[in-house]
Amino acid sequence: MIRAARPDEIALLPQIENAADERHVRIGLRCVLEMPPHSLDSLERGRRRRMLWVATSPFDRIVGFALMERPGGTVDQLSVHPRWQGRGLRAALIDRTAARRARELGHDTLYLSTYLGAPCNGPFYERRGFSPEPRGRWPRAFRLQFMLENSHGHPPWRRTITL
Repeated sequence: MIRAARPDEIALLPQIENAADERHVRIGLRCVLEMPPHSLDSLERGRRRRMLWVATSPFDRIVGFALMERPGGTVDQLSVHPRWQGRGLRAALIDRTAARRARELGHDTLYLSTYLGAPCNGPFYERRGFSPEPRGRWPRAFRLQFMLENSHGHPPWRRTITL
């Protein structure tokens, strides 16, 4: 089930983000694990702005989440715990929440950033209709985010924006 996050669930989300990021180590991107997860403050801000959703198990345990933090119809974080991946939860988080909220806010495009050549991300996003955006057309907020990520050791040649 996909629903809005509740205040008492915020503290669980960084653990899910870290667990989901472990898959990047297998493709040579240990730097993803070395970046801090989203702060509790940013997650709570997203919840208050109705831009944070959770995926739950049949027993209502939190197993994933999506966060839209930046303006402009951008999915800033999409994480599902590894034990729950492959069950359609990432797709549901995008389709039923983030895309709908972006439209409510007047955005006709949903953006997200990902790693080029990442088998856990690329094919999934392509099936959802996302395609890479040329770097020269990236919104300013993305350029600033990538400068921050680069300072943490993210390889810039592996990152892309999709819409």
